[in-house]
Amino acid sequence: LTNEATGITESQQTIGQLAMAPKTLGAYTELSRQLMLQSTPAAEALVMSDLSKVMALAIDLGGLEGTGSSGQPTGISATGGIGSVTGTSLDLADIIEFQTDLATANALATNCAYLTTPAVAGLLKGRARISSTDSKTLWEGNVLDGNVDGYRATTTTQITAASMIFGDFSQVVIGEWGMLEIALNPYANFTAAITGIRALQRVDVGLRQAAAASRATSI
Repeated sequence: LTNEATGITESQQTIGQLAMAPKTLGAYTELSRQLMLQSTPAAEALVMSDLSKVMALAIDLGGLEGTGSSGQPTGISATGGIGSVTGTSLDLADIIEFQTDLATANALATNCAYLTTPAVAGLLKGRARISSTDSKTLWEGNVLDGNVDGYRATTTTQITAASMIFGDFSQVVIGEWGMLEIALNPYANFTAAITGIRALQRVDVGLRQAAAASRATSI
């Protein structure tokens, strides 16, 4: 304000909507009666635990790489408006570009992180940060819990080979309709005494601010 008598100019918020719709995720397997009788611990308990893990991994994959078609959610990689960095011969300038992509859109935060595949992490662990005589490499630390130019770096097998995502992953929203449902059908094949176990979950994924992520491919 110019002085103590200056009035405040009224303004209005700009509010967007992150539209989400349930995407159904399912997994199914069958067990024989003999397996359930002979297994220790109980085979059905092991299978239900495994189905829970499989479903969680599928949601993780959808959040990162979902195409937005064929019943899949739109993951970070397919979200329009995210930043893009050239991955070929990735060097320190490209690593910095990830950060400037987000900073330019006021989306850079201290909790941002680099996410890539174990193969790319191994490549960057052996690539000099500035020159061939530099003792520091682009990726420092171990493959699972590393550091890239001051930000946490980790790996997953859930993203496309030779790619890397840098972003504020707290901006990823997972919508749920109900909870994970696991149901057992003892009559899947009555004459053969086969029991079926089914898992269902309805979720969707969205990125609140597209500028909060940047991606490189062909590293």
